Amino acid sequence: MPKTKKSTKTSNYILQSTNNFFAIFSDIHANIDALEAVLKDIADFPVRGMFCLGDIVGYGSEPGACLNRVMEVCSVSVLGNHEAMLLLADKILDEDWDVSLRHPLKIAQEQVSKSDLAWIRALQITADLDPITLSHASLNEPSHFHYIYETTEAEAHFAAQTTFISFNGHTHVPGIWEENPETFGVRSLKPTDQPIRLNPSKRYTVNVGSVGQPRDGDVRASYALYDYEQNLLLMRRVEYDIKKAQARYRKAGVPAQNAERLSKGE
Repeated sequence: MPKTKKSTKTSNYILQSTNNFFAIFSDIHANIDALEAVLKDIADFPVRGMFCLGDIVGYGSEPGACLNRVMEVCSVSVLGNHEAMLLLADKILDEDWDVSLRHPLKIAQEQVSKSDLAWIRALQITADLDPITLSHASLNEPSHFHYIYETTEAEAHFAAQTTFISFNGHTHVPGIWEENPETFGVRSLKPTDQPIRLNPSKRYTVNVGSVGQPRDGDVRASYALYDYEQNLLLMRRVEYDIKKAQARYRKAGVPAQNAERLSKGE
């Protein structure tokens, strides 16, 4: 497995070229061990703020602790579909949903305070911070939480995007889409662990991947750093103690499949 230690070349390039990074992460899914590892990694960079793209809760064992950390460190957060589910927990728990969703939702109901729920209820579903837009899923009908996997889905997203760049999660798979506004052509760019200088004549949407439950075959937590003044993007992968997280899941009674997928990246 690739190591996450920053190479001297990458670290020096970043630290010498910018002090205006924003850290953007998503899909923590109540995995406090992964979240703390990401926050520790962020601390090594010249970051001026953090944004969260939702799905703080769900699947994992520590929704309350993860919510508290996000509220503490993030200046802007948006609503994820799992937060929306938590607001409707009583109704959902009366229905025949899969146990991988139902039991973590019950844990969240027990751990999340009334003030935390009020904070969730006040979250916007999208946030425009020109030249950046934040959302959990596609900007195309954002309340429907559409995924962006295919070119047609990216095109629908760009049709609703009004800024130079947007950031999303939801798929748990990091990715970069580029649109040429002159031709409306859209293409997928492969994420890299090296800094990417974005073209100011194009437009972009970036999936930052997942902190707590990556699904691209790479078990490491994922997030992004972005400097809007220099159009500089850096995608990060961070190792964390998966066995410790799995032990937490088992102790909390989280379904075994939720714990097992952490060590598979799926």
